[in-house]
Amino acid sequence: MDISVVLPVHKFDDEVKELLSKALETAAIQEDIEDKIDVFVVYASTLDNNQDWMKFIGTPAKEWETLNILYIKNDGNTDFQAQVNLGAQQVKTRYFSILEYDDEYSTTYFKIMNSYIKSPEFKGVEIFLPIVVETNDKDQTLKLTNETVWSKQFVGENGTMGYLNAPSLNQYTDFKICGGLFRTDEFIGAGGLKSNIQLTFQYEFLLRYLNNASKIYTVPKIGYKHLATREGSLFHVLQQTMTMQDRKFWFDTAKKEANFFNDRPIDFHAYEKTKEIAQPKANV
Repeated sequence: MDISVVLPVHKFDDEVKELLSKALETAAIQEDIEDKIDVFVVYASTLDNNQDWMKFIGTPAKEWETLNILYIKNDGNTDFQAQVNLGAQQVKTRYFSILEYDDEYSTTYFKIMNSYIKSPEFKGVEIFLPIVVETNDKDQTLKLTNETVWSKQFVGENGTMGYLNAPSLNQYTDFKICGGLFRTDEFIGAGGLKSNIQLTFQYEFLLRYLNNASKIYTVPKIGYKHLATREGSLFHVLQQTMTMQDRKFWFDTAKKEANFFNDRPIDFHAYEKTKEIAQPKANV
């Protein structure tokens, strides 16, 4: 198996324990996989003080015997992007997938993705995106994501459907990279995920790849389930706290920063000050 998994964890409580156990189980029960799958769990060093976490990592469940779980303690920046970047640096396989601790793989995920990376037809593809089922906390389906490539018949590489290109990302920005499959060396060489970009770091990442003439292909199969509305999750918080002006700022920033591999400082506070100045004063 030439695919590993990077799974970031920045906190741990009973809810996270339940979700994380389920996420690992979905990686462990894959169909037609003979080799053990390396799973790099990147966790914040502050969890060393959490007795429940130390017990959790010290007593792996029997259901995970098909996995080779490797725990990486992160002493630095523990946002999602930095956690993924740190995990990617430890990956030894040609490809890796990002699994969020509150998400799930379909049972055929690795079987399907393995067939694509072995196919001569897709030899030059650096990123494979699955069709993602987004659900709420009641496990009810909200929508499909990444399927727009097919439903709107986006045509990219050599006039072939399924490939993302820059015009398609300008038409439709809502793509998810979790559950995606990444060429490890390309991911690291292109700078990984940028921590200084908040809401739109996934969008910027895909644009940067396309600007670098990399190939991104959307697999026309459902392979990943994303819990989209869990209270307290990164995007739930951002959606609750950001105005439409803020969102525009981050989308505009993503388009500008996609021209650079390095993670440059973003002065969001300066933007907030200009927004405050622009607000009309109340009549006294």
